[in-house]
Amino acid sequence: MWRAFVLVVLTGCAFQPSGGGDPDGGAVGGDGPASDPDGATACTGAATWLDTCALPPPTAGLSLGASGTYTYDTDEGELRNPGDQRVEHTSVVVTTATGDVRVIVAADLTLAAQSTLRATGLLPLVIVTTGDLTIAGTLDVGRGGAGARRAGACGTSAGGTGADNSGGAGGGGGGGFGGAGATGSSGNSDGTPADPGKGGEAAALPDGPLGGCPGGAGGTGEDPPGSGGVGGGALYLVSSTVVRVTGTIDAGGTGGAGGTEDGGGNADAGGGGGGSGGMIAIDTPALMAPGIVVANGGGGGEGSGNGTAGNAGQPGQRAIVAALGGTGGSVSGSDGSAGGALASPDGAMASAAQPGGGGGGGGGAGIIIFRASSISVGATISPAPRP
Repeated sequence: MWRAFVLVVLTGCAFQPSGGGDPDGGAVGGDGPASDPDGATACTGAATWLDTCALPPPTAGLSLGASGTYTYDTDEGELRNPGDQRVEHTSVVVTTATGDVRVIVAADLTLAAQSTLRATGLLPLVIVTTGDLTIAGTLDVGRGGAGARRAGACGTSAGGTGADNSGGAGGGGGGGFGGAGATGSSGNSDGTPADPGKGGEAAALPDGPLGGCPGGAGGTGEDPPGSGGVGGGALYLVSSTVVRVTGTIDAGGTGGAGGTEDGGGNADAGGGGGGSGGMIAIDTPALMAPGIVVANGGGGGEGSGNGTAGNAGQPGQRAIVAALGGTGGSVSGSDGSAGGALASPDGAMASAAQPGGGGGGGGGAGIIIFRASSISVGATISPAPRP
């Protein structure tokens, strides 16, 4: 099987995909630029993390202009329009340094202002165009979208689970990625405190597309805990000409759920930690992004107590502000903490412990990477982009 390996970015150079892949979704890759019989280079790579020369020839322009939501399954390589009809396109699975990704290859691609593209599946989503790539609508890999990782794949970046305690369980820790997740708060402050779940650690910059990490569940009290939020997905956009973002790209995590109550007893369950933001990376000669590009962390869930359930934390916001932790639902449970965003990529510290269940920690912000010779962006980019 051919494989694609990491290349040095040659931003601004066009590429001419050379074929060799299965348009219906087979694996593809390559050892480098193709050459003609005289040894001259016939193709110049245009991306940092995959060999664009090994991709199949692009389809004609891909225009997603219907009003409503398009869905894309990166595992199956299936694109469906708002009427649930299949949309023909070219895609392949490519192996990168961080694992397999699904690559859509097109001459150009436009997502119209009235349109949303929601991508899900285990594989991160990569879109490669030889011409312009325009996002005027909403491109959504947030809230467990394409490429979001499970706890086992995250290691120490996943949020920890709060300790069980029938008198007041600990809150779950927030997931980490670009920023660290926050540790949850202790439960049962009117007795022996229950240990909170540790926040997930921030990770080094990956060598390829990689999704965010989940928060940990709260501890069990008299009732079940709130579940941890899921991380944001992973999106990689490559164009040989220009990427325009006048709409929204979202790779935010979800908020942790609040501790539950079943109508009897004190409940006293811990809230779940927020999921971290995921990754958005863009390689192109020119980037014009006056719109919204966000990979924010989710807020932690509120603990339950005195027969009242806790409220969930907010999902990562499509703004530069932090997602708020759950609050206002429980009589004696602790509030959840805020997620990471532009001003503070790490999840916020959990609130002081109350007598009931502990609140969940906030999820850390994700990672945004802009690689372009010319960059013009607006004010709604969160967290701060890296080169």
